[in-house]
Amino acid sequence: MQGSANPHGHSQLQTLLPRESLLWIFAAQLAVLLPHFAHLPLWLLGAWTVAVYWRLEVYRGRREIPGRLVKLLAVSLAVLGLVLTYRRWFALEPMVALLAVSFTLKNIELVSRRDALLSLMLAYFLAATLFVFEQTIPYALYGMLCVVLITAALAAQQGKGSARPGRALGLSAKLLAQAVPVMLLLFVVMPRLGPLWAVPQNSAKASTGISDSMSPGDFSELSKSDKPALRISFDGPLPPPEQRYWRGLVYTHFDGRRWSEPDLEQYYASWRRGRGRSQGVSGAAESEQTLPAVGPRYRYQVIQEASHSPWLFSLARPHSETEGVSATGDDTLVYRMPVASRLAYDVRSWPRESLARDEPLSAAEERRHLQLPGSGNPEARAWAQARLAEGMGAEQISTALLDLYHRNFTYTLRPPALGRDSVDEFLFSTRQGFCEHFASSYVFTMRAAGVPARVVAGYQGGEWVEQQEYLLVRQYDAHAWAEIWLPGRGWVRVDPTAAVAPERIRDGLQTAAAEEFMQDALLPLHKIALVTRLRLQWDMINYRWYQTVVSFDRERQEGLLTRLLGEVSPLRLALLLGLPVLLALAALLLWLHLSSRGPALPTVSRLYLRFCRRMARAGFARNPGEAPGDYARRIEREVPRLGPMARQITLAYERAAYGDSGSSAAAERQLRRLLRGFWPRRRARPTSVQSV
Repeated sequence: MQGSANPHGHSQLQTLLPRESLLWIFAAQLAVLLPHFAHLPLWLLGAWTVAVYWRLEVYRGRREIPGRLVKLLAVSLAVLGLVLTYRRWFALEPMVALLAVSFTLKNIELVSRRDALLSLMLAYFLAATLFVFEQTIPYALYGMLCVVLITAALAAQQGKGSARPGRALGLSAKLLAQAVPVMLLLFVVMPRLGPLWAVPQNSAKASTGISDSMSPGDFSELSKSDKPALRISFDGPLPPPEQRYWRGLVYTHFDGRRWSEPDLEQYYASWRRGRGRSQGVSGAAESEQTLPAVGPRYRYQVIQEASHSPWLFSLARPHSETEGVSATGDDTLVYRMPVASRLAYDVRSWPRESLARDEPLSAAEERRHLQLPGSGNPEARAWAQARLAEGMGAEQISTALLDLYHRNFTYTLRPPALGRDSVDEFLFSTRQGFCEHFASSYVFTMRAAGVPARVVAGYQGGEWVEQQEYLLVRQYDAHAWAEIWLPGRGWVRVDPTAAVAPERIRDGLQTAAAEEFMQDALLPLHKIALVTRLRLQWDMINYRWYQTVVSFDRERQEGLLTRLLGEVSPLRLALLLGLPVLLALAALLLWLHLSSRGPALPTVSRLYLRFCRRMARAGFARNPGEAPGDYARRIEREVPRLGPMARQITLAYERAAYGDSGSSAAAERQLRRLLRGFWPRRRARPTSVQSV
């Protein structure tokens, strides 16, 4: 194998790597890289494969270690690949990809133990980045497996025989097992510091969830997914099913087919720059001023799954003191960056009916919530104008429209396709739809009647998990409803779907659309009771994992330390840290003491010593240096009643200790059986027992 000259002399760290050490390094690298290819470009796997192949060819003597020109070319191609793959460099994926590239290119100059140690240190870092993307139990277990393999690869570099799988893995497991108590101790007592900087993830990554716009058919697609979206635990009363509206986005602009928020990007960018208010954005402090300090409210914690979007979900009139979370003027919450992994935030919400709203809607807000395209859907516009001509007010028009839904419409997950005038076709032709059809047509018609209205998107309902006391909201609970502005009352929620399928609000989608629910699933697992229970148990385990481990923040740490110590002080913390260290030292000293006593006796010898101790307690101790056969004959002479049993035990011991492997096992079983019933009477003067 070719190698570069050693400028530092013949150091042990510069010893050339044998084949077994190389294979261990490559196995550890592959284990670390595999889960990253869910979010990193596949060409990185190809680059790693080429680098490993080249290095193995060097070992076989078919190629040489690349020179500077080849290395420069490889680095240039890797950087070019990163530039073409990622448009934005200051994000998590390109940072991890850059680390993976460095990790990969190191293989083409993997010559000495020094290179091996550097490569394995990079592997530890890359394994740690797994938990930046996911903190689930499977990722945690896989991360532990990666650490075991990296440590085994590190142990395999220690010399002759160290690369044998059993020895390397055994040493790795032993080292990591010894580190577990220290890890648990540091997990409990080390200060929980927030990140010193925030690196955003690729927000363009595809994900299942509420989008920043809505058109007919979007929410019926979400009904095909049973992935968890939210887990909500309450500190106090649980809202009834008809009040469980988890609002996330408000759509105010309609282009004839799609509802959206046109200034959404400016909406969040303005908040992130800390400018205060733009298009209805209000900070947490302003939101708090308008909310009462006492009165009916809900307190709850939401654990939201990754959505790769900045909006959060809560009940109406929310206020959150969680860092990075802010309330908007549309009664929604936003986070300071796209939610790229599970996020927990605390919320307080006040029922709207408990809050008076006397101030009128501003002219700009009124125009915003009355916007309609210049043309299109003439029948819906005419229906609204006819109700106005009859002298109806806003609430009366709303009641008439809801009555129309109740009498003539069907709730279905498979609505027919709609053309350009989607509202007219739905209201006066097909009359079959999902929640977005009802919300969209309702808001359009109310605006046509001069009533400010808007579409709200989020989730409705959820499954109460009694064992862990939290509400599980899945993607198929996605829902759209409407809000209208009424003078003196402010924004009032109106759910047109409830007029057609009240069971959807009360009992959930599975009840409202039982025949159509999850029909497109490849395997109808939701219909198998055992599978449903197992999936719920797994979700409870994940919920407890997140509550106990992932979300173990400063507040939870202080609470745990207070329960353990009573009062958190430097002295008590020092004792908490020092006691385990002292116990570990005591255990080490005990182990050294026991090790110095020589190797443990064989099982057969320990069984025979048990016989000798029982005879000693009975007054017939064995003399120093006395052979087992001589001891048995002496017992037979001095105590004839014990002679036969002593002779049988001694013969069984000799056959077990000195016979062949076939007969020794049977003799050992016989010796155990004889000793089980041998309890000689105690004499007045017992003597000491000697060794075999």
